[in-house]
Amino acid sequence: MNPEENTRSRGRPKTLDREHVLQTAMMSYWQEGPTEVPIGEICRRAGASKPAVYREFGNDDGLKNAVLDAYRDLMLVPIHEVLESDLPFDQALDALIDIICEDRRVQGVPEGCLFVAMRMQQNTIGDLASAKIDEVHDEMIGKYSAWIERAKSNGQFSRDIPTEVAAYHLCTQSNSAQWLAKTGLSHDLIKGILQLAFASLR
Repeated sequence: MNPEENTRSRGRPKTLDREHVLQTAMMSYWQEGPTEVPIGEICRRAGASKPAVYREFGNDDGLKNAVLDAYRDLMLVPIHEVLESDLPFDQALDALIDIICEDRRVQGVPEGCLFVAMRMQQNTIGDLASAKIDEVHDEMIGKYSAWIERAKSNGQFSRDIPTEVAAYHLCTQSNSAQWLAKTGLSHDLIKGILQLAFASLR
């Protein structure tokens, strides 16, 4: 190894555990609210230095943007998979209700939906995270719409119901159910509410 290579190898190593910081931030925002925990407190909880976190994520906006990506992969992709499955519409709808009404304590995560919480406070967060919220929302509406269109083509969904109306109905009711779970309403009651809300789609 020549002197130049040796000098480079002795540079400060990258010690930040990105995944740990992301998980800490996601759980903090999810449990307490996306604007209630400053980045300095995230650093303290994660045992990470502020300079290292800023180097990795840029700023608070960049961290929230990365958290939304992590949350999407953890909680929203399973919903996407149901909507993209070959299950008959009624069975897929039941599976969707089951996912939404799962006891989050069993999964070791907070009740409610971080994405919904972020969207409700979209005007108070940065441009990157705000754009990601719009992207995730549009993606979800697109998944619902494609699912409904397939069901219509298979004769499993009424063509009298506009696809966009049904997609927004599904999204809105699902989000409301997550909010009710955050308030402490029982999962069984929430499941009954969703079954009633979705009865007109069967």
